Amino acid sequence: MFTRVALFAVLVVSLAVPVAQSKKSIIVTVLDQAGAPVKDVAAGDLAVVEDGNTRDVVEVKPATDLMTIALVIDNTKPTMGKEAPTRELRAALTTFVRTVQAASPDSAIGLWEFAGAGVMTQKPTVKTEDLTKKISRMFPSQQSGGVMLEALVDASKELSKKETSPRRIIVAISLNSPEVSTIEPRDVAIAMRKAGVNFWSVSVSANQDASTSSGGSSAARELIMSNVTAASGGLRLTGVTAISLEAQVKRIADALTSQYIVTYARPDGAAATYTNIQAVSKKGMKALTTPWVQ
Repeated sequence: MFTRVALFAVLVVSLAVPVAQSKKSIIVTVLDQAGAPVKDVAAGDLAVVEDGNTRDVVEVKPATDLMTIALVIDNTKPTMGKEAPTRELRAALTTFVRTVQAASPDSAIGLWEFAGAGVMTQKPTVKTEDLTKKISRMFPSQQSGGVMLEALVDASKELSKKETSPRRIIVAISLNSPEVSTIEPRDVAIAMRKAGVNFWSVSVSANQDASTSSGGSSAARELIMSNVTAASGGLRLTGVTAISLEAQVKRIADALTSQYIVTYARPDGAAATYTNIQAVSKKGMKALTTPWVQ
């Protein structure tokens, strides 16, 4: 079985770029202890650790580059005796779209569903009306098994296309349906790393049944939702019922629209290549570092 240790080894952001300047920039999400975005972060609030070496932050400013976001959605058939959370899912997705596009109108959002097969139902677009119309027509499939892992690979490939923004984000919503993908978690992790995606996930146990793990899903899906989020600068959020969905995805939308570009200094003589870069908070905040480096 593919172990957590092996998965983390795959997920390390590996860069081998000749150092042509004394400064580098990364995109960072800064959250308070309650998980809310922190406003007015200053250079003195953060440091950057590059391969174990602490670097001084020289500038922090809001990240204004456009985003391309894939919403990967669990539309599986609920287990017998349970009602599909269609209304809650629609409300959550609509809130996410409106929150992101109110703050960044030219950021594109696409929709994927993964009941039985991973299907892109809406190519990434900046048209809020097209997205909300598609969401309003979303219904559960007749398939009870989901292929989130396959959908994540498909979404990563779509976000890798040249015309998309370098700020590439996937937000996955899991109703804890059985994961029936045949792809290995390692291959999913590699595809997402190559695409440079910032991965966030939300899961609720509304669709849990005896065929799934104690977490409500398969071990492979759990591994990706927990480990890839951490490694790519995202978060995994969980809830007991679908009632929490709207609040959870709103937290993610607020975090994405409050990210910072953090610029740090590299001293003369620093190694020409580096393998791991992480922002750290000096004031007890949580700093999440995305794969974006410039």
